[in-house]
Amino acid sequence: MVVDIEKRGLITNMEWAIKRHGFFSLYDGMTAQLMRQLTYSTLRFHLYQMGKQRFDDSRYFQKCLLATFSGGIASSVGIPTELVNTRMHIDRALPKDQRRNYRHVFHGLYRVWSDEGFSALYKGGLFSIMRSSLVTVGQIASYDQAKEFYMRSFHFKHDQTELHVISSVTAAFIYGPLIQPIENFRTLQMTSSGNMSAYFRHLIHFGKRGLFRGLVPCLLRTVPNAIIMFLLFEQFRVRFGNRY
Repeated sequence: MVVDIEKRGLITNMEWAIKRHGFFSLYDGMTAQLMRQLTYSTLRFHLYQMGKQRFDDSRYFQKCLLATFSGGIASSVGIPTELVNTRMHIDRALPKDQRRNYRHVFHGLYRVWSDEGFSALYKGGLFSIMRSSLVTVGQIASYDQAKEFYMRSFHFKHDQTELHVISSVTAAFIYGPLIQPIENFRTLQMTSSGNMSAYFRHLIHFGKRGLFRGLVPCLLRTVPNAIIMFLLFEQFRVRFGNRY
């Protein structure tokens, strides 16, 4: 929805993809996505939790600083796989002569390095780091803060599933709109040539809400993703980690 100049919505884009390329085209980029989650996502969780053990995290501002640092460091590791992931997502929407045709994440990494040079693996890196920092603030730090608020206000216990669900939904609705403009600029920079002015004009082409283009599918992804991720995280924490 971000890179296509046509003003097609979520349902229309899904129908177009399925009719032209089959149902499984909706899973383009899966190998890169998995590799990205195994590196970037696990590292930012680890850095954030490790930081909480060393610093006073009682105030939301301190949580945000810790989350910003954790997200930025983790993103610097995951930028190459995020680049390949983003390009694989939109490849079928491009004209045939412009498609990159990455077969999987390792083929994509090899092609970027061999065709464009090592530095191209970090194209869009600044936006990626900014996005990751905001994701970690809006997701993990906000989840922690929401959980503390609901425990204090509604007397939930720390290991209640209901607490984890409503806290994760709260976090998802915070960080989804927070990151969408930067997410769109990152996508455009990783998949095309141009400058900030060109990217801005491209998004404004969609209207006043162009900077938030793709917000609905973003929320449809981030809300269930956050619920499943934090539910599993809390179950591991309760059973194998600390209880605080």
